[in-house]
Amino acid sequence: MAPSCDGVTTCVARITFSICHPFFMTGSIFLKKSMSVKPELKIIADHLRSSCFLVADGVLPSNEGRGYVLRRIMRRAMRQLHKLGASDASMYKLVDGLIREMGAAYPELGRARDVIIETLKNEEEKFRETLEKGLKILEEEMAKIKGEKFSGAIAFKLYDTFGFPLDLTQDILKEKNLEVDVEEFNREMELQRERAKANWKGSGEVSDDKIFFDLKEKFGETKFLGYENLSAEAKVLAVYSNFLILDQTPFYATSGGQKGDDGKIADVEIYETKKFAGGLFAHFFSDQKCDLKVGDEVTAEVNPQTRQSRAVNHSATHLMHKALKEVLGNSISQKGSNVDFDGFTFDFNFNRAMTADEIKKVEDLVNAQIKNSGVVSTNLMDLNQARETGAEALFGEKYDSEVRVVKMGNSVELCGGTHVKNTADIEIFKIISEKSIASGIRRITAVSSVAVKEYLVKKEEESKKLLLEETLKKQDKEIERLKKQTLLANLDKLQACDINGCAVLAHHFEDVDAGALRDIANELIKKSDVVALFGTKDDKVSICVAVAAKSLDKFDATKLLMPMILEIGGKGGGGKKDFAMGGGVNKEGIPQAIEVLKNLIK
Repeated sequence: MAPSCDGVTTCVARITFSICHPFFMTGSIFLKKSMSVKPELKIIADHLRSSCFLVADGVLPSNEGRGYVLRRIMRRAMRQLHKLGASDASMYKLVDGLIREMGAAYPELGRARDVIIETLKNEEEKFRETLEKGLKILEEEMAKIKGEKFSGAIAFKLYDTFGFPLDLTQDILKEKNLEVDVEEFNREMELQRERAKANWKGSGEVSDDKIFFDLKEKFGETKFLGYENLSAEAKVLAVYSNFLILDQTPFYATSGGQKGDDGKIADVEIYETKKFAGGLFAHFFSDQKCDLKVGDEVTAEVNPQTRQSRAVNHSATHLMHKALKEVLGNSISQKGSNVDFDGFTFDFNFNRAMTADEIKKVEDLVNAQIKNSGVVSTNLMDLNQARETGAEALFGEKYDSEVRVVKMGNSVELCGGTHVKNTADIEIFKIISEKSIASGIRRITAVSSVAVKEYLVKKEEESKKLLLEETLKKQDKEIERLKKQTLLANLDKLQACDINGCAVLAHHFEDVDAGALRDIANELIKKSDVVALFGTKDDKVSICVAVAAKSLDKFDATKLLMPMILEIGGKGGGGKKDFAMGGGVNKEGIPQAIEVLKNLIK
């Protein structure tokens, strides 16, 4: 009998220390000869260690690069758990055992615990969804093999459709003494690359990394003065077709999710500042004449309005990040942000849409911190000292030995961006939307301060407009209803004419659409043999022909309709023997269409 999930967990936990002790950092697995351990458990424990260290270092599962390597490592261990009989996600249950054994030597494991656990749990739950399907295909194909190799095309399908890396498929087949046709697999992979290459249009951009690397080698880092000053004297070090390099600058450069400053350098309008090659600032300008030369002394002035707006929004992201953790749990981690003057986006790991109640709770928590008018403090300190104070680091981010700690309200984070001096400066905070942007990654779009007021005014105007439109639609419907009611009430005034003993009623109604015409015809046919009605509205002509049940042996509505349509400029129509409809554009042809009808009846 296969062991239970808890049994698997217990077995792996018992050998975790033997495999993961710091003494064995070469990656080899050493166990005493007296210990008899299933090879599956060794694989699980070894891959658990690798997975946890990679996630703690900021790597997350993906379909490319090191993220793909991590996913392969995880899935190999997860497959072993499945093989041992684990009926649900289990690998994440081993994390605390690893942290107990190695957390003291590697505190990164403890700090990243929640993210590691959630990442492992989510990955295994997703993998298990496709594992059963993939294994079924494997078993079906293996049953067909008689001595030859396993199809490389099928192995590629397992990789491409079900996320089975080739080595995972090979591991499974190895247990049955079978090999994959690797050459065929590689051919399929190359064809896939060619298809992807043919479909990729490319960005057309050329990297300027070498330019900035050379400039950094020549000039060193740009001195940043912008925490204290929005204006400063500087010297021009380099002038290119669309950017300037200064020796020092008050302009904040795009980093940490915050967009760089705009402003003026002498008479040159700067639209954004970016940081390259480990600390070199480039000030970008649009197509305009730039007369500045290397060596010029200039005044660099940041746009104070957009700087303040970005600072407001950046501070709001800190408060929101903390609020998200309080509402959704500590496993929430920032995965990216884009902070600009008119609002911001914030990406975080979460596997479902937030509820309206959760969004409101986050908004309320942030606005409560704003209302408390807390002073925003920034301090430079040693990285380890900062962590001891509880400062939260951006997951996966690399920090210098000296870091900037920003504290506001109940939020304490490592951050190099610009911020308000008091949470009250944010004024008000509002989440505009929350959506998925990738598997397990959500994105919040939010605004603060004046932008909230502008957003609420816009929403109010949109609501009023929508309400007005709905009111007008209701009024139009009521007008049409009353008009039709009036028409129906006056139908008795219409008289049918006798044509060879057949009661025929033909009439033209102004400002009546096809829907109303149908209702009128259904009423008039009760007292006639044949009814032909025309309605005109908005330069369109509608026509309907109805035949009473008692006259169906003599007349067919569709046959009567077709020649009449030609007279009103129509191209077609149709229906059943007792009722047919069509349309046209020639109002002047209605009298002639009625004459056509009369001739057909005769």
